[in-house]
Amino acid sequence: MIDLMKIREKIIAMDESSAKTVLMTTVSYLDIVKNGNGGFTSDMCVDELIKMFNKIPEPDVLVRLKREKEDKD
Repeated sequence: MIDLMKIREKIIAMDESSAKTVLMTTVSYLDIVKNGNGGFTSDMCVDELIKMFNKIPEPDVLVRLKREKEDKD
């Protein structure tokens, strides 16, 4: 299951690099489904994307990690 509003909040809190990684992974999965040999089905793609989106840390964790990174720099 996916909570669209929760995922939206997580994506908004992501830094640009992480957001680009999620976007590129999404596009890669879609390309594999569309142009692959059929081993990675659309159902598998949806399941993997949902897992990936649900694994994005909560916004408060993302903010804390960003601050820690900035403090190190």
